Amino acid sequence: MRFLIPTVFTSAALAAVFTLWPAKAPAIPEPCTERVFLEGEGVFSWGSITRWRKGYLTAYHVIADGDVRSGPSVTSIGSLEATDFAFLTGSDPKTDPSSVPFPDGPVLLEGFPARATARERVTGEVYAPDTVPPGVWIILDHPEPLVGGFSGGCVRDAQGRVVAVIMGASTMRLDGKPRHFARVIPIRSALSEIQGIPPIARSALIGKPLPPATRWPDTRTSR
Repeated sequence: MRFLIPTVFTSAALAAVFTLWPAKAPAIPEPCTERVFLEGEGVFSWGSITRWRKGYLTAYHVIADGDVRSGPSVTSIGSLEATDFAFLTGSDPKTDPSSVPFPDGPVLLEGFPARATARERVTGEVYAPDTVPPGVWIILDHPEPLVGGFSGGCVRDAQGRVVAVIMGASTMRLDGKPRHFARVIPIRSALSEIQGIPPIARSALIGKPLPPATRWPDTRTSR
């Protein structure tokens, strides 16, 4: 008995230590977007650009009508106008597409809404491929729609990898209530397309309703 008491006490003490020791909080991912302000002929505009590896990506419409006046000094080094995707300074359009996973499951969207100077993050889940490849619809957990400025922002998967770029937004009623969506372009698909391989839509669920046409948040202001 003399030897059992210390053993029992030690086990109880260890259990108490592990119970009281605070669990390590999940790591908050590093920012994957930057804000840009652009000036064109007669207009100003705002948008987001995605940090990707050693460079940047964005939606083509973000940088189509002006030059960057504030934010990272970037220009387009390869654009897919019909797909609305642009490879910017520092990115490598020759990257092996298979090195970037498709967006799948839970995702985290990040961008700069409207003229805000602070990043906003919104969670969601991959919903379905768009009828126009290579777009993918993400259903948002947020009760409000995405607003102008999010275009060009990044999409991270559950492993924290940057896998897509935000293009626009839409809303439709599901189960009797409005649900908000983001349309994104997978980086993997954009890489394939710019390397000469036509984009291929992933199979959609039969009968799954899709949001109406994308609305492009307007972040332009005339002089």
